[in-house]
Amino acid sequence: MTKLKTIAAAAVAIVGLTAITPAFAAGQYDRYDRYDRSDRYDRYDRREDIRDYRDNRVDARIDRLEDRLDMGRRSGRLTRSEFGRLSSELNGIERLSYQYERSGRGIDRQEMANLSYRLDRFEQKLHWERNDRDTAWRR
Repeated sequence: MTKLKTIAAAAVAIVGLTAITPAFAAGQYDRYDRYDRSDRYDRYDRREDIRDYRDNRVDARIDRLEDRLDMGRRSGRLTRSEFGRLSSELNGIERLSYQYERSGRGIDRQEMANLSYRLDRFEQKLHWERNDRDTAWRR
């Protein structure tokens, strides 16, 4: 009689596990599963979005500085030599940004700090040159 009870209990356990397995496979309990691979990939994607945001932020800043440089040229507040020097410096910063992006891993913190520092310095130089009262452009 005890063998029959043991076999019945084992059969009930097998049926119960068989009923629960599709629920786990369907992903109903993903929030409790700490080692779910899809969650790990989701976190990586979010980090990649942050990298894209950093890259876009640098590109947008370079575009704004190019616009300010062109406005200084059009308004006559920059001389030809100032414009040439500043535009070549900004092109160098842009090439450095593309070089960092081509590494395949995006722009890391150290590279972002380097670009930010260079852009800050460029912005100071542009401000200084636009306000030094040198005008040589013909309108």
